[in-house]
Amino acid sequence: MQSIDYMNISRETQRLIIRTTMEEDFEIIRDGLKRQKAKQNKYDDEELELADVFTEDFYKRTVDTLIQHAKSDKAYEFRVFKKSDGSYIGGVIIKTILRRNFQWAEVGYWLLNQHWGNGYGSEMAKGAIDIAFNELCFHRLEAHINLDNVASQKTAERAGMKLECIRKGFIFESDTWTDNMIYVINNADLSAL
Repeated sequence: MQSIDYMNISRETQRLIIRTTMEEDFEIIRDGLKRQKAKQNKYDDEELELADVFTEDFYKRTVDTLIQHAKSDKAYEFRVFKKSDGSYIGGVIIKTILRRNFQWAEVGYWLLNQHWGNGYGSEMAKGAIDIAFNELCFHRLEAHINLDNVASQKTAERAGMKLECIRKGFIFESDTWTDNMIYVINNADLSAL
């Protein structure tokens, strides 16, 4: 596998810039977190909770951890900003599941709730897919989505991912094993997008 230059990976989509998380982004990210609306649904809590603990020291430790995860090929996290005004709107993460003969990863994405309903989710998911295949050299990318998270399912579908199966008792969260829909895309599928 070729060496990955995580710190210099970025993508521009029609309206967004997707790039490595950097220390100098602290104020922009903090401002985005502070502008969130009240909780909209049960999946809208992680970024709201983050706003309460988001200090410069916390953020610096987070950036250091992200760099270490990338160096060890464990995970690659990117922040997403609007081209029009540079505001922070969300992020994507690509986690290595298995390399060797598989080149297999998971993609996750989040969008601050004040930006919902504008099509940004699928736009940034498409950018993440491009990064996963063309920069990180993965072949297969999965999204693991709760059965009742319809917005995330639509985001995956609009980004070109297809429902492969439902994995029963797949992820332990909220003190129970949950079923997840598995959406997939392979590198060879990109020509269809």
